[in-house]
Amino acid sequence: MRWIHIDEWREVAPGEAAEAVRAIPSDLDFLAGRCPAFPIMPHSLLVESMAQTAGILVGKAFGFTRDVILAKIDMAEFFAITRPGDILRIAARIEERREEGARVACRITRDGDEVARATLFFALLGEEDAGKLGARGFVFSAGTLAGFRTG
Repeated sequence: MRWIHIDEWREVAPGEAAEAVRAIPSDLDFLAGRCPAFPIMPHSLLVESMAQTAGILVGKAFGFTRDVILAKIDMAEFFAITRPGDILRIAARIEERREEGARVACRITRDGDEVARATLFFALLGEEDAGKLGARGFVFSAGTLAGFRTG
């Protein structure tokens, strides 16, 4: 992952559920050019925060032995805007786990109020798939995983 959109991550139920925290700072470059007088976090980046939380959960559920990619956003709903200074809580729960991938239910809250929710599908790449895309481990690099292997 080139950009990390979660600040803290913890597994709630091993291989089943996880939570993450995302604090939205005011100095993010993409906020400056988008509605400078009233900066808001783009919904696409809220989905990215959910996808990163869920993708790490799926990767960990499979022992980080295969690369995990977001294959489909089945549903995404947004209920509130998010702004610099907000602290978001991201919850992810694996609903279905199969050899080829997993379906994960995600939810973002702020101060207990629901901000967004989504159902995401992840595909697990085999060795032959990873070879077509480049080097193995392009999703879960050693630097990315440093804080996620324990706990």
